[in-house]
Amino acid sequence: MKKIHWLLSLLLMVSALANAQTDNKLLYGSEKVVWCGLDYSKVKCIGAEGFTDPDNIVDTYFNGWNKLVQSEATRYDVKKLYGFEGKVTDLSVVEKRNEMPKADDLVIDDSYSFEDGTVEEIISTYKLEKADSGLGLVYIFESLNKTEQAAHVYVVFFDIASKKILWSNKYEAKAGGFGFRNYWARTVLEAMEESGDVYSKEKKKFEKENYKLSRA
Repeated sequence: MKKIHWLLSLLLMVSALANAQTDNKLLYGSEKVVWCGLDYSKVKCIGAEGFTDPDNIVDTYFNGWNKLVQSEATRYDVKKLYGFEGKVTDLSVVEKRNEMPKADDLVIDDSYSFEDGTVEEIISTYKLEKADSGLGLVYIFESLNKTEQAAHVYVVFFDIASKKILWSNKYEAKAGGFGFRNYWARTVLEAMEESGDVYSKEKKKFEKENYKLSRA
């Protein structure tokens, strides 16, 4: 009986290692990424004095910031910052999800953070129009905090086919700039630069380790 348990444990371990290698190959070995945009579906705006027109935020700015990233692609350069050779833009999901927030509930003066499992729940609903497999990248915003002059955002890489999250880090990105649009757009760029630096270093490490294995 003990031998059977040992063999089962060994098989489970081997399976887990194989799955991890597959996930890492998709995460760090993909030449192309599907940019899914900025998801504000669960966001809260903290500090009433900084968000005086919540209806306009929902109707204009959520998808407006997505359009800004798309129109100023040389500044918000996903390919360059994360080190991909190709990029497909598919905003079909976030454009719909960004209509979900209710303006009456958007602005608060209290602290706010996602409940456990919120990011996983959001990703589980994603059904893209331009891709049914490959590596997806999305920014899921938790809060725009005028008091802290910063946004809290999850940068998420996921397997489009299985909707499994492969890499998720939360960033506090500082706001800045003239005008409401640019002030909060700055948080996108800061999150992109910071997470891109972290991801690129991890990708280089993965490539170096795989090169050593191939030479062994």
